[in-house]
Amino acid sequence: MSEKDFEIVCAKIEDKKEFLNSISQEIWKMPELQFKEVQAHAVLTCALKRCGFQVQKHYFMPTAFRAEFCPKKDVGPTVAILLEYDALPEIGHACGHNLIAEAGLAAAIAVKAAMEEDAELKGKLVVMGTPAEEGGGGKIQLLELGAFEGIDAAMMVHPARVTNIFPRTLCNIRLSVKGSPDFFFFINFSPLNKCRHDESSLKLRVEASSLHDQF
Repeated sequence: MSEKDFEIVCAKIEDKKEFLNSISQEIWKMPELQFKEVQAHAVLTCALKRCGFQVQKHYFMPTAFRAEFCPKKDVGPTVAILLEYDALPEIGHACGHNLIAEAGLAAAIAVKAAMEEDAELKGKLVVMGTPAEEGGGGKIQLLELGAFEGIDAAMMVHPARVTNIFPRTLCNIRLSVKGSPDFFFFINFSPLNKCRHDESSLKLRVEASSLHDQF
């Protein structure tokens, strides 16, 4: 991405900041639990359609969605920006999923604007709404249903107390291994097993039934 592209991205987000904040506020004011994010699904798909994306509502799940922008067919990688929007019981959006939705929408709109201006930016931009992240394992279910087929890379942002410009990146790994209890003790406390608590980062399956590793 060139300096000019970066300027386009920044300008687009600045221009749309009130619109983006309004989306966040709508989701914040009506917190919905896992698999019941009907209002958030409607708000986000409407916003994406308004911004020129081709939108598929109810993508594999009633409250999941997929939106695409592709100026040139079959050219370049397919990159997905993931949006979360479910809330926690009793305390609503204390985890900030309304902000994840807003930030993902902002990134999608801005990257789309840069792709429209710069013919050198080739590829397909996908925006995927992933429900049920507060304990429902939404991304894992979407993965198993085939929603990520053809996606070369996927990314998202999560609010935190600090700004991290070099966040940890984890891959989707499937393992089938046989080992000692010490090995499984290690893997249970390694970053790889973070998926048990954060399905959005990694899917790891460990089966003590095979003598070899499968990657």
